[in-house]
Amino acid sequence: MAQETLYANGSLYTVDASNPYAEAMLVRDDRIAAVGSWSFVRSHAAADAEIVNLECRFAMPAFIDSHVHFAWGSKYLDEVPLREAKTFGDVLARLKAYSQARPDRAWIVGSEFSYGYPDLPEGGFHKSLLDQVVADRPVFFRSGMAHAAWLNSRALELAGITRNTPDPEGGEIVRDESGEPTGWLKERAWSQLETLVPQTSIADMRSALLRAIKEANRLGLSRVQSAGMDDEAVPLLAEILANDELSLRFTLSSIANPDSNLDEVIARVSGWRNELDPAFLDGRVIKFFLDGVLESHTGFMPQGYADKPGETGTCLWEASAYAAAISRVQQEGFQVWTHAIGTGAIEMALDAYAADGDRSRQRRPRVEHCEIPTARDIERFVRIGAIASFQPAMIYPRDQWLGMEGLWEARVGSKSLSRAFPVRSILQAGGAVAFGTDWPIVDVNPLVGIRNAVLRQSRDHQPEAGWVPQQRISVAQALHAYTLGAAFAAHRETDEGSLATGKLADFIVLSDDPLKVEPDNIADIKVLKTVVGGKPAWEETAA
Repeated sequence: MAQETLYANGSLYTVDASNPYAEAMLVRDDRIAAVGSWSFVRSHAAADAEIVNLECRFAMPAFIDSHVHFAWGSKYLDEVPLREAKTFGDVLARLKAYSQARPDRAWIVGSEFSYGYPDLPEGGFHKSLLDQVVADRPVFFRSGMAHAAWLNSRALELAGITRNTPDPEGGEIVRDESGEPTGWLKERAWSQLETLVPQTSIADMRSALLRAIKEANRLGLSRVQSAGMDDEAVPLLAEILANDELSLRFTLSSIANPDSNLDEVIARVSGWRNELDPAFLDGRVIKFFLDGVLESHTGFMPQGYADKPGETGTCLWEASAYAAAISRVQQEGFQVWTHAIGTGAIEMALDAYAADGDRSRQRRPRVEHCEIPTARDIERFVRIGAIASFQPAMIYPRDQWLGMEGLWEARVGSKSLSRAFPVRSILQAGGAVAFGTDWPIVDVNPLVGIRNAVLRQSRDHQPEAGWVPQQRISVAQALHAYTLGAAFAAHRETDEGSLATGKLADFIVLSDDPLKVEPDNIADIKVLKTVVGGKPAWEETAA
């Protein structure tokens, strides 16, 4: 017999253009059976249906994060928490406290330190600064946005990096005037470090994933879309699902690099697509990287950087090889995501998508990050059928990485500033937009990103007029990008993203209405309840 629950006496924001507001909703098993007025919904419910009083609270579709690295994020919860550090002294204090509390940790790993602190010593990040705190064990810190790393001397030694080590292709070992490595590594220069760090046990990884899943549910998420580096977690997620413990849906991707065996990547994702339940584990994506990030001068900017005109950044693929790989992957029926931040990378991605014509319009290829497209490329998103995937918490990232908020403008220059993270311009052109976080790069809380997309201003109200305020969007547009827009970006819009009859019963109840509170207060709204597939996944006990 079907289980029916009638949610009544609420303020339901459906994100369904044909029926945007409702008083009540009927859930039958894992699907929505009716949405609308109390009398309409009651007429569709059985006499003995359970009735849940929403007490006039605001309810809406659960959030969908369109860009995460979930396994890495689950590990972040057990690493040195550097994103929260607001000073350089705090970074070292966190390292000291962590190392003293975990004397048996063979490696000390942390992520998301800022590129700039008010008390950063002259000469910047250097191995000696870490050595002063921990010298007997390797220390490996990934930077904010994870395109550079900071190592102590012991980590450099174990990695075999010396003054005689050549720069790897696509990476740089930063050296001092004498040629000695400083401990600062860019892009692929530090990728080998990941293989040296002791692997997490299966039991510990499973526990970390479950903890991260509950954290995502606490913040109102019903689905996360993997942007890669989650391959190792897939068997465990399948096991968690088989044990009926999975309360978060996943879109799964695997990364294809220029030196990858593309056949193997396709076979891996094909296995996920054919063997897993797509409602919870949807294997459909192959991810590409074209460049790095602007802050470390590794985003691909063929025109040069404003502060270093002779530098053009990094382009990781040869254009024809990349276009051929895109066509092959789309022909096999997979969706393509491409990390493309710099102007040249975005253009190269859209060129490859355009060359695949109708197939691209069917597959909805995505441009991840899309920080500085040309005006021409903003218009091309619609014609090609490409999705612009943004992480709005990164817009003027003062709250995420203290001291980094001025770096982006210094790299790009004021002449191009009007197209910085051009969410509004792409929406006005008729393009499709999805929001996510890139967790653990930034806070996984969707409400933080929604506030930032609306105000483009830090929590301490900087800049006073907003950063590139002409690219601000409305709260309704931001909510759409985190719900139905994100569902559309993953081919899930017929089942997820809005409260409509026949869709999965994935919804949240909030402490306040984000459409009515002052936008500055949106990030303070609490998720009181998260329901995934009709089952409670999170409930605030105080509520």
